[in-house]
Amino acid sequence: MSWFLPLVGAWAACVALVTVVAVLMRMRLAFVRPHLKDTTGVVVEQRWVRGDESDPEGYVPTLDFTIETGRLVRAKAKGKPKSFPPEEGVELPVLYRRDRPDTWCYLGNLADYESEVTVGVGEMFLGTVMVIGLFVGVIGLVAVLWP
Repeated sequence: MSWFLPLVGAWAACVALVTVVAVLMRMRLAFVRPHLKDTTGVVVEQRWVRGDESDPEGYVPTLDFTIETGRLVRAKAKGKPKSFPPEEGVELPVLYRRDRPDTWCYLGNLADYESEVTVGVGEMFLGTVMVIGLFVGVIGLVAVLWP
């Protein structure tokens, strides 16, 4: 029985950590998502980037695209580098942030990021259910062990 309470405490810490991470991810997505806009961009050049243990190596394209105000922007795409060099002049989907299109530009469109929102909601629901279940279980355990 002496191993049970530390195990419950470790489980509670893990559940709380997962719930906090899920809530923070959801809050970040809820803040960033209204600022996002997608369009198509033309590849003007690509650069080979060397990888390390945390980042993969590959080609990172520089794109020209027009934002919703009509201004032409040239930006280097962020995110995972491509393993093959994109041809110059090819149109690719671009996701950019309305307030910082020069520095916040990713390859892809809004539909690519729908699954992240669903995962955040699912993690929050699962974490909340687990915390409630853990709380009820600890109260039951204390009620049984209380003399």
